[in-house]
Amino acid sequence: MALTLRPYQEQALQDLENYWQSGKGVAPVVCLPTGAGKSLLISSFCERTCKEYPYVHIMVVVHSRELVRQNYEELKENWPEADAGIYSAGLNSRDMKNQIIFAGIQSVYNKIYKFPNKIDILICDEGHMIPRSADTRYGRLIKELKVSNPHVVIWCTTATPYRLDSGSLVEGEGAIFDGIAHSTSLKDLIDQGYLVPVISKGGVKQIDLEGVHIRAGEYAQNELAVAASDPQLIKLAVEEFVRYGKDRKSWVVYCCGVDHARRVAAEIRKYNVSCEVLTGNTPIEERDRILEDFKNRKLRCICNVLVLSVGFNAKNIDMIVLLMSTTSASKYVQIVGRGTRTYPGKSSTLLMDYGGNVCRFGVLDAIDPIKVKDVFGLPAGKPPMRQCPECRCIHHARISVCPACGFEYPIPEAEANHGTEAYSGAVLSDQQTPYLIDVKQMWVSKHAKPGKTPSVKIAFYDNLDKETAVWACLDHKGYAKEKAQALIKQLGGTASSVDEALKEWSTWRKVEKIQVKMEGKWPRITGFVFAKGQSTQKTLEG
Repeated sequence: MALTLRPYQEQALQDLENYWQSGKGVAPVVCLPTGAGKSLLISSFCERTCKEYPYVHIMVVVHSRELVRQNYEELKENWPEADAGIYSAGLNSRDMKNQIIFAGIQSVYNKIYKFPNKIDILICDEGHMIPRSADTRYGRLIKELKVSNPHVVIWCTTATPYRLDSGSLVEGEGAIFDGIAHSTSLKDLIDQGYLVPVISKGGVKQIDLEGVHIRAGEYAQNELAVAASDPQLIKLAVEEFVRYGKDRKSWVVYCCGVDHARRVAAEIRKYNVSCEVLTGNTPIEERDRILEDFKNRKLRCICNVLVLSVGFNAKNIDMIVLLMSTTSASKYVQIVGRGTRTYPGKSSTLLMDYGGNVCRFGVLDAIDPIKVKDVFGLPAGKPPMRQCPECRCIHHARISVCPACGFEYPIPEAEANHGTEAYSGAVLSDQQTPYLIDVKQMWVSKHAKPGKTPSVKIAFYDNLDKETAVWACLDHKGYAKEKAQALIKQLGGTASSVDEALKEWSTWRKVEKIQVKMEGKWPRITGFVFAKGQSTQKTLEG
């Protein structure tokens, strides 16, 4: 019996197939937010593919032994009779003859010639971990696979389609992947109850980054550790997040170094909070014990040094503390995403950011991958978001008047202020204050690009003829079509195709105002005010 998938997971597999059939490329990326069920998606793909093509051989490669085991167990739990094995030195297993092999890249990258069966499909989980250079373990593995099978198919999953170290996964010289087949919105999954929101508040010292240099695209770790180890910062920060976290049961604190983590943990224990330190040097047995105790809620807090950034799956996490700073948008999204999974009794995750990370990158579900390029050798620009000094609302840096309280920023704009307070604004775009725009005219047209499925463009013009638009993908399939039909229904239509919408749109309800929020560079329509006093209603994205 085939695995039961959520609608967006089913759509992801369909989009993956459509990508290959369209001829766009042979190495696509599937983007799903952290906690969206990438392991289940991979399991379903393996089951369906192996049942349709009994002689196919699949290898699933990832960077950590925990993820190797997690992906293997996910498949065996849902498809017990699967012919699957593990090749991982860390798990003391070197299976080679199974139809599906779950492997650690460290163990398999130079051993592919030993496998008795050629690999037909390579799946790279957590694709953002793959460096651009071909002279890496992933590069060597892929090169050897292509020698043994020139027709090998490659695809990857990730929550962030940009690397931890060097920008987009699908652009630039040496890119292994050639396009994005599917992307699911974090906000959609929160709205549908598949994930929980992340909220933030606080008000004490921040890490002073004044003397911290950027080297090889990231803050110099030794300098950052010194700045973050300020005794007054540790004392005040711990006092604050212990207070805010009193009703939260599972905390993860991200620190800048081993000594820093130990100091923070010692301060936490003063409040009778159970706390352990986890670093890259922690012995495997002790690491497993700490994580098991944490997942079973026998341990309340872990102070770690970027060990729990990628691939760590503990659904019970309900508070994340960033006592560190990063220039990597991917690292930031991966860390905060640890807290978005659902868990009994958990309605949200609290984020305490003492490193200016949220203001540096923007709200979690509106990261602009283009901005990632700014932190790798190029001059750093102004942060995409900023916090109002009057009401602490977080909003786009280009807005000169706070949309919440009306505070007017001086002109020219002051340089971004590190300040002394922990960030306490929005972490998700729907936590930002929306604003209304008067609509002078609405226009509906067909939006099509060569070789692409057409959609409906619904454009609204204000009194200065400035356009704000939303798109309805009525001619698409699955999840995208469902969203489009929900949007058209809200506007008063019944169309189920682009052509039908173009015929009927003149009969739709009159829109007097649109409700808008900024997402990265662009405004997103989040609601409508209709004629005859109709109240604002939330929409689905087009």
